[in-house]
Amino acid sequence: MNTMDRKIAERRHEITEERARGRLRWLLWLVLVTGLIGATVWTFTSPLLAIQTVTVTGAERTNPEATARRLGIVPGIATISTRGGPVEAALLADPWIAVADVVVSWPGTVEIHVIERAPLVVVHTADGEFATAQDGVFVEVVDGGSIPPRIEAEQVGARRPGERVTDATTLAAIEFVAALPPSLRRTATVNVNGDRLAADVAGFDVVLGRPLEMALKAAAVEALIASDIEEGSRIDVTAPTRPAVGPPQSQLDVENETSQDTQPSD
Repeated sequence: MNTMDRKIAERRHEITEERARGRLRWLLWLVLVTGLIGATVWTFTSPLLAIQTVTVTGAERTNPEATARRLGIVPGIATISTRGGPVEAALLADPWIAVADVVVSWPGTVEIHVIERAPLVVVHTADGEFATAQDGVFVEVVDGGSIPPRIEAEQVGARRPGERVTDATTLAAIEFVAALPPSLRRTATVNVNGDRLAADVAGFDVVLGRPLEMALKAAAVEALIASDIEEGSRIDVTAPTRPAVGPPQSQLDVENETSQDTQPSD
């Protein structure tokens, strides 16, 4: 073999070795990357970073933890696969829950915070009686025999817990009840008749008129009752800045009878 052939052979050998070393380096990198990926996946799905605690705040009537558990959010589940959105949606489907916030925190905590609705008044409808929150949502069925505060509203469209009152006049009646102080609220019955409202508050007949300025009307009723008006008087707050007080019905009856007696006979 001459010198030229020997150099060619050596060069081919060098090229072959370089290619072999390149393939080895690539294989080593592949093993390293695969190992890192596997270690990362194992770390994030291992008990080290799994959900350890599920805490709930704001719940009295409801059981958000049971809802989370039903959706698979339990201690031991991987934090990386835990999502709060489905839990929030399920909680908000409960008519008792007005606000739901679910926060997933590393390395392994789920915090559930809810704000529950409180029943304010019983709304009597054509489909039954419902404990109703201030925002007009029916929270539960009342099995008859309800006591004030109460709203008589046959025209309400909602028919089951979870539905919301949409009738503007009934919503105004709820607003009026909510604006009363608790001592008067417990005595109040409001009647919804078309777009007109009337009430009985602490034994006083109250003319509320159209469903406007309900907070002002409640304040006017409170002030008049606190002023020691005659028991059984008729209160008209159709114009809440110019409320009027009429005599009790019994006195009106007497005055009418007296007026009739003094009329000259034909």
